[in-house]
Amino acid sequence: MNINILLQEPKIEKQVKITIEPLAPLSIVSDIPGTYYKAQNTPDKYKLCGVFENILGWHFSKNDRTKISKKIKEFNHKKLKNKSYYSSQSNSGFQPLLYDFFEIGMTFTNHGTHYNDLWKRSFSRMDADVHAKGSPNLDYPILREKHNALKSEDLLSFFKKNKSSFPMFYTSPTLREYIDYAGEQFQIKLTMDTNLYSLLAIALTDNSTAYLGNNEGWVEIKIEEI
Repeated sequence: MNINILLQEPKIEKQVKITIEPLAPLSIVSDIPGTYYKAQNTPDKYKLCGVFENILGWHFSKNDRTKISKKIKEFNHKKLKNKSYYSSQSNSGFQPLLYDFFEIGMTFTNHGTHYNDLWKRSFSRMDADVHAKGSPNLDYPILREKHNALKSEDLLSFFKKNKSSFPMFYTSPTLREYIDYAGEQFQIKLTMDTNLYSLLAIALTDNSTAYLGNNEGWVEIKIEEI
């Protein structure tokens, strides 16, 4: 995997157009959605960073992203003498690697159909009985014991003794908004680093699909110079 572009000075000179064709309803939410996941009509810069890194196959863990971002910061401070440089991070904790390599221009989109649906969020509370209450799947031998613990109102003690039989996460139904574009495309004009454009153009000849918003929001991507 070639990530050498990250230790080069961005040359944001290429005028390009990204065409996104949703293959499923999209739910692109804000960084801190709260209890209701309100959908955005178009992706912001953080979301596009995620799309581009997905296309390039950059599926890094949070720890790896932190290490890479540290190297990028050192490169900017020492090599480019940019002492004011800092690594961008969204309010949700996502640390993009390509944030400095493009700028968003005009966006052209069509109105889709908005609707709400229940979506399961995953949580972990190993110190509270809410974890046991929200875990629908667990080892078969302790199902009856859990039922008895619920009746005796001693679920927390039971949970602490049997944590290894419970999943690491429990789920909570949450209202989430989706937008169905019904096959319509939307386009975004960008000014992009020339090397990034070349990498994306090559990658898209092999696989032109990615996900946007969440792992249900599959899209077809096309990029072209303008």
